[in-house]
Amino acid sequence: MNLAGPRRTLAVVLFVVGWATHAQAALVVRNLHVEYRTTPLGIDVREPRFGWQVHATSGERGVTQAAYRLEVRGAGGALVWDSKRVGSADSLGVTYGGAPLQASTRYTWTVTVWTGAGEELTANSWFETGLMDSKPGAPAWGGAEWIGGGDEDLVLYSPYLGIFHASYRVAIAPGSTSASFVYGANDSRLMDRYKNVSQLENARDHSYIKLELDVSRVDGSRDGKARLHVYRAGYAPADDPARPFKTFEIDTALVNQANKHAEHAVAFRSAFGQIWLSVDGSAAFAGAPAPATQNTAGWTGRNTAPNAVNLNPMGQGGDYLPFGLLCDIGFSAGPGQGATFREVIVRNDRAPANVLFREELAGPVYDGIFADAPARSGFSVSGGKYVLSGADEGVFLVRDPSRNSMPMLRTTFTTPRKAVASARLYVTSRGIYEMFLNGQRVGDDYYNPGLTQYNVTHLYQTYDVTRLIVPGNNAMGAMLGEGWWSGLLSFGSIRNHFGDRQSLLARLVVTYQDGTSDTVTTNDRTWKYYGRGPLVYGSLDFGEVYDASREAVVSGWTSAGYDDYAWKPAVVVPLEGTTFSGVEAGRGGVPGTSFSFDRLSLVGQIGETAGVFRVLTARSVKEVRPGVFVYDLGQNLVGVPRITIDDGRAGAKLTLRYSEMLYPDLQESGKNVGMIMTENYRAALSQDVYTMKAGRQVFQPRFTSHGFQYVEITGIDRALPLSAVEGVAISSIRSLTAEYRTSSEKVNRLWSNLVWSNAGNFLTIPTDCPQRNERMGWSGDINVFSRTATYVSNADQFLTRHMQAMRDVQAPNGRFTDIAPVGGGFGGVLWGSAGIVVPWETYLQYKDLRLLETHYPAMAAYVDYLETTIDPKTGLSRDAQLGDWLGPQNNALGTAFLVTAYHAYDLGIMARVAELLGKPGDAARYRSLYEKRKVFFNGTFVNAEKTLATGGAFGGFGGGVGPAKPPEFRVADTQTSYAVGLGMHLFDAAIVPDMIANLADAVARENKDDDGVVRPKYSLMTGFIGTAWISKALSANGLSELAYRLLLNDRYPSWLYAIDQGATTIWERLNGYTVENGFGGNNSMNSFNHYSFGAVGQWMMAHSLGIERGEPGFGEFVLQPEPDPTGTMTFAEGYYDSMPGRIVSAWKVAGPVLTYRATVPPNTAATLRLPTSSADSVREGGVSAQSARGVAFVKYEDGKAVFRLESGTYEFTASR
Repeated sequence: MNLAGPRRTLAVVLFVVGWATHAQAALVVRNLHVEYRTTPLGIDVREPRFGWQVHATSGERGVTQAAYRLEVRGAGGALVWDSKRVGSADSLGVTYGGAPLQASTRYTWTVTVWTGAGEELTANSWFETGLMDSKPGAPAWGGAEWIGGGDEDLVLYSPYLGIFHASYRVAIAPGSTSASFVYGANDSRLMDRYKNVSQLENARDHSYIKLELDVSRVDGSRDGKARLHVYRAGYAPADDPARPFKTFEIDTALVNQANKHAEHAVAFRSAFGQIWLSVDGSAAFAGAPAPATQNTAGWTGRNTAPNAVNLNPMGQGGDYLPFGLLCDIGFSAGPGQGATFREVIVRNDRAPANVLFREELAGPVYDGIFADAPARSGFSVSGGKYVLSGADEGVFLVRDPSRNSMPMLRTTFTTPRKAVASARLYVTSRGIYEMFLNGQRVGDDYYNPGLTQYNVTHLYQTYDVTRLIVPGNNAMGAMLGEGWWSGLLSFGSIRNHFGDRQSLLARLVVTYQDGTSDTVTTNDRTWKYYGRGPLVYGSLDFGEVYDASREAVVSGWTSAGYDDYAWKPAVVVPLEGTTFSGVEAGRGGVPGTSFSFDRLSLVGQIGETAGVFRVLTARSVKEVRPGVFVYDLGQNLVGVPRITIDDGRAGAKLTLRYSEMLYPDLQESGKNVGMIMTENYRAALSQDVYTMKAGRQVFQPRFTSHGFQYVEITGIDRALPLSAVEGVAISSIRSLTAEYRTSSEKVNRLWSNLVWSNAGNFLTIPTDCPQRNERMGWSGDINVFSRTATYVSNADQFLTRHMQAMRDVQAPNGRFTDIAPVGGGFGGVLWGSAGIVVPWETYLQYKDLRLLETHYPAMAAYVDYLETTIDPKTGLSRDAQLGDWLGPQNNALGTAFLVTAYHAYDLGIMARVAELLGKPGDAARYRSLYEKRKVFFNGTFVNAEKTLATGGAFGGFGGGVGPAKPPEFRVADTQTSYAVGLGMHLFDAAIVPDMIANLADAVARENKDDDGVVRPKYSLMTGFIGTAWISKALSANGLSELAYRLLLNDRYPSWLYAIDQGATTIWERLNGYTVENGFGGNNSMNSFNHYSFGAVGQWMMAHSLGIERGEPGFGEFVLQPEPDPTGTMTFAEGYYDSMPGRIVSAWKVAGPVLTYRATVPPNTAATLRLPTSSADSVREGGVSAQSARGVAFVKYEDGKAVFRLESGTYEFTASR
């Protein structure tokens, strides 16, 4: 796996050493953890769970744990719990049973282990509780208040504002007929031919959108109507600035002969270039659309509202690159035309819709954004109005309305000159934050507090800042960015989903050696605010704008000696008036849900925060156009760049753009061949702008995130050296727990790709993709990938946190939303089932029973909801929307088959969960429902020989409504239908042999896809859902050869086809790029980092490598290596760092001999199923395996010798 050379080398060395046998073995207890984390700081868990590993440093066999003892001590070493000696092999999930834990307390704990051989082992560790009170305003916060800026401090960066509401009042002067409001002017991308796909290069003030009120036809007659002309100039090649893009006729009840020179109010809402207009408060001002006046140069989209027009030349809505941003605003009037404007207001579109721009015009001297207008420009301010006088040449005046920068906060405090015992900072924000103390950044993490459903669960973090406190004067500060709290969020046209500004909540507690303490909290008395700092704007989706030339003004701002005279007092930021409240809009006729902060809890960090995963250096650079330098990092990653500049010129600007792919040398690419392809970022602009200071400097954005392999840099005269351009990959995965390597470099690349996609998309939540304006927790993706994810990293707490998010947005009727947190989506049962599947997979991997206990009520509510979706006439669920998403035969199978299968599968899981939790009544009920649904599944979707389907009628974006009439069934002879039915054990036993044969045939033959194209043998014809099951179903039913042929196929559609096209992560589409068709017209809906098709990773670990679950938590597990029957792969080796310890598995084929090496961790046991032609041929360590120490022969069946292995390291040979 090409993740990091040194790491791989170390892994191989350990792997080889592990095979050695030493006469003297040392046993140690290691990897002590609490709540699945090493030394967690600030956990709000009243009964934490403990775990540890027994490790044999020299690979001794047969090591077991016979008993353990836990001792937990609190402040001053006082014993708070002594488990006494417990005769048990348990070393995972041991629950605290002592006195109630106190808040903000460091606890040390000791585990003593007695081995089966009587050896006593001891190890120590610690954990620390957090504030332990989740109520907002709880005393534990010491009176800390949310602080930030006021309404006048709201940040407006107009070049990046894509969703807004604007309004103005205009009066056409007597004797004049028209005047215009202008916005969207001077978008920098339209002024640089290499930053837009049409390669337009407009001069200043030559690209804009203009709304012109025209009263020239108003004459008192019925047809003499005023018109509102919408002009678009410089946005598309065929734009004509002299010709309206669209014209609306205005009802005479609003503008008529009597009032045509009176003042009229015009307002519009803009979302990514589409606008909805109103005149004098009426959205129905236009009635039916005006005929035949629309410029056909650009696609206006699917405008159904008569008052709407799409002005984005790329397309309508958030699925396309955003054009029609606010940018520069102003006014225009033709020669001889005059008008006045006032009350020009730009505000946030979403409630509370606070004002972003409005100028005071009544003062004695106007000093607003147009104050620099030339004296003879025809523009003035008089009588509280903007006045236009077109004279001979007319007036066109636009300026940038941007104001303020992202919030900076600071305070100073004094500590006595005595020894500090400890200092703890408890902190969170609305938005994302970075904290500083006495000139040093606090922590090494990013994007805190992470994305949660902030109105229900808001996380805070705890930092040990003891070493940063100094005697005497101290200073603490914070920088804030939008994060997920405000700004653009997801694929819809909503901005400021939670609130419209950022704020900070913090409490610092300094405890001294003498037992006294001081507390510093956020408040509006001792904290100050600054809104003119170098971080001009920080948006996760749009990018970061940073002006290093402003650093001098704030130099030393986190030090006590800094003079903050230019700063002003911070203000308390309440929820009311700064956050959204009300009812969210529903979809597809479904009522909206209430949104409030009534259930808000402040909870200590769950799992790891996001941090640096890897740092990569650019591999190559190419000047693709004059002055346009594209750097290739050689790996698609998620994070930010780090750019080192040795000789910066003060005031010079760098623009950094990003992409996953370059435009290929195909006709469809037009003039853009070789340049970065950004269309698939959709409404996520993903552009950083850096204004340099003089000399050496490093730019690494901190308040944005990009998914990219390529970095385009403009604004430099010559290419920076490769070493100066780095990619900092950031993830909630800090380290990996699995490795997989084979003789096939393509297969190795596949493993590496799925690991990188896993790491990139596990960024505070499990996202579907990391680059476009989505980046959301789509449940279908984690539903199918969770089995693989639990191998790749220790994801227990990450997935626990995500289940909290699913509960936080669960509908009152029990439905899990398709996206969590935030809610919404259009997935249906296959997506919502993640609320059942993910906690179950997590339990099986990590033995996390508490997750099941906590999540059980939500699971029960969901399966109860599923019962209500059954159509009494058809027996099918109405919540059937997406099917085998992006599968080549998705339409052939349809949705109903898979929805019914998952409904039954969910019920089966629920029956087992209820049994585990000691709920026999529930278990019986769910088992009965499962059997009924299984009977329905077989009776509905299986005939004598084949599976049946309803076709594509139930798939797509159906909004969750069921069929209007009984469905028409047809044969669905697809890989997915057989794989899912077999993998879930849903087929009746009598027909299983037929279904196995059908699956084999569906893989081995040519198949016709939904477009009617015949695909080669061994093609992967599954989508998101089927891919999670097909390889597993093949191997589990004796078809390993077909599983390998599917894996090794490199013709489209297949896993390896993308690798041959240069993929370094898993693609959303199997045909994301093909040699024949390029991007296939899917330039916008095309993620090149989407882990769902990487669900094959679980098969690679559990079957190809052979490390399969047994008991939950891997106390007992299965080793079932499956050497490649095709002979293409001659070896596979790797490991899984299970909770009990590292499991190593490696097979190698040389002629007639299979060599297999394995490590079974201490305190575990394994069942080995070794392929061989003869059990008697199996040898271990040079002797017959049946007499080898630690090995017990069980049986020989299905061509495999079955052994029971004690812990230890083994090397087997066997005849093939």
